[in-house]
Order: sequence, then C-alpha cells, then structure tokens
Amino acid sequence: MNIRKLGAADDLTGAIQLLCRFFSEEEFTTDTSAIAVHTRQLASLETCGLFVAEEDGQTVGVTTFSLEFGIEYGWWAEMGDLYVLPEHRGRGISRELVAAAEAFLKVRGVAGYQVTVTRHARERHDLARYYSRLGFDSEERVILSKRLA
Repeated sequence: MNIRKLGAADDLTGAIQLLCRFFSEEEFTTDTSAIAVHTRQLASLETCGLFVAEEDGQTVGVTTFSLEFGIEYGWWAEMGDLYVLPEHRGRGISRELVAAAEAFLKVRGVAGYQVTVTRHARERHDLARYYSRLGFDSEERVILSKRLA
C-alpha cells in the first residue's frame, strides 16, 4: 500500500475516477466534469490536500482536505471526501489516508479539522460511529449552507 499526496503535475485520473464513483454511489448530483475540474483545482492549491492510496498500480482510496483561517481556531481544515473501493474496505486504508492527511495538516499548523456527515451517509453507512472511532466528536453545531452559483 502506498499513500501519497498528489499535486497539479501528477496524473489525477485515478483520484478523479474514485471521486466520481463516490459521488455517484452517494447519489450526489455533481456532474462528473465539474468533479474533474474541481479536483484539478484542488490539487494545485497549497491550502488543499489530495491524497490517494495505491495498490499494485491501482488507486483504491482517496481523501481531500481544504484549509481555512478563522478567528476562533486560526488554521482549521475540512475533510471533504474520504472513499475506499468497497472490495478494499476493512483493511485500514481509510485510516492510512487520514493519518497522511493529518501529518500534512500538522506541518501547516492546523489546529484541527472537521468532516460533514450527511443524513443519508449516517443512515446508510453509520458514518457518525465510524468517525467517532477516528477521534471525531460532535460539537453540536448546525452547518447551514447557501449556494452562490
């Protein structure tokens, strides 16, 4: 198993394919072309991280992170996506991806990070329990969003 951070100069095909599969499986409506464009943009930003798990030349897992700066914590981050191919689950790949991303965040002085678990994902995959085993805890905050485009 090889975990690595991808940059803009790397071949992003495997990461894009997994992100498209993830969005499709979770029934998000984001167009695959937008996923590809946004993945390329994310890979080029110093305040973001795109990590993949590779095995025998195949991309089997992916995670994305974005940093922000705020008054409450200083540097903070959000894990946007975490996906491992179903046939590779249960082997610790997601933990390795998260550990690599956490090392990336610590070097940048990030105080902590969050993950948003949708209602669908909570009910379908029991992700709240999974993330609590990774050390996440609810702050009992409500995240509201507003689309600008």
